[in-house]
Amino acid sequence: MQKATYRYTGPNSAVTLKVSDGAGGFKDQDVILWSGQNVELPSDHEVTKALEHQGLLDPISQAQVSAQSPMSAPQADQVAPATAADKSTQPKAK
Repeated sequence: MQKATYRYTGPNSAVTLKVSDGAGGFKDQDVILWSGQNVELPSDHEVTKALEHQGLLDPISQAQVSAQSPMSAPQADQVAPATAADKSTQPKAK
């Protein structure tokens, strides 16, 4: 099973993949898909191919993955803007 890293651009969701366990059987692999985030998936899996075909996955190079530190602050395009609902839950100043 060859894995590759992709940038997911669809709605936030999750999927359970059936992948080889290396002993002739299968095991479940749960994957959470966050819009705008990188995800590692088996490149030859039918779900990966379907998401690519729908334009929801963009392959990224290993150099791009290495350049992104998991501990770095989110970029402006990765942070969701505040909504009216977010502001209404804050207490009002007296």
